[in-house]
Amino acid sequence: MKTIHLLIVFFFCYSNYLFSQEYVFGLKGGLNANTIGDIYERPYQGDPGILYNPNKDIGHQFGAFFMVEFKNFYLRPELNFVSLKNHYDFSRKQANWSSSKTEIPLLLGIKILKPLSIYAGPSFNFFGETNLDGVQETAYSDGGPDLERNTTSLNFGIMARYNRFSIDLRYEMATNETEEELLDIINSEYGVNLADLKPYRPSILSLSVSFDIIRTDGTKFSDLFKGNNNCGCPY
Repeated sequence: MKTIHLLIVFFFCYSNYLFSQEYVFGLKGGLNANTIGDIYERPYQGDPGILYNPNKDIGHQFGAFFMVEFKNFYLRPELNFVSLKNHYDFSRKQANWSSSKTEIPLLLGIKILKPLSIYAGPSFNFFGETNLDGVQETAYSDGGPDLERNTTSLNFGIMARYNRFSIDLRYEMATNETEEELLDIINSEYGVNLADLKPYRPSILSLSVSFDIIRTDGTKFSDLFKGNNNCGCPY
């Protein structure tokens, strides 16, 4: 009987250690590169069709996060505002692509090697308008690009943490492809007439830096300047 009681006490203590948790609230910001689709200019007045590949420009994001840290893993919901940029080098003039979104990633991370962790999870995206220079409304096209406003994507990343700071590299991939769309572009200005925006699966590669504003484990800003034995690393 005594042995059973000891086992119960041991299991309770070990479970409490294993599932003990800390809470973190902080801010984050960083840069990103966005992937969009090719544009195929249809043959026009005897000229052959031309395929234009998009170019990546640097966008940015900023937001806030909340973390629940356990012994070997963590849960991390975020709220981010993301600006995305690309451009096409049309025959006469560059056309800029811009879009923005509010996203809510829900991430599950596993601590693999101090101070590194890997994480994954879905993101719920709410897009504003997407704009491409030179697109017009005509009898052939209603403008555009007309992309879905509410989408879901998957996130995969790696994070390094030290004291109250962290840096993470993330790849985000949409769960669905876009649909092909006909665009009517101002030919006299951009050198492109009717063109098809080809289907693509949107993806984003981003690099962010985070700062913990509130922690419940007692980590202090001054710990950043201590030696390795007192680095204040959260794990």
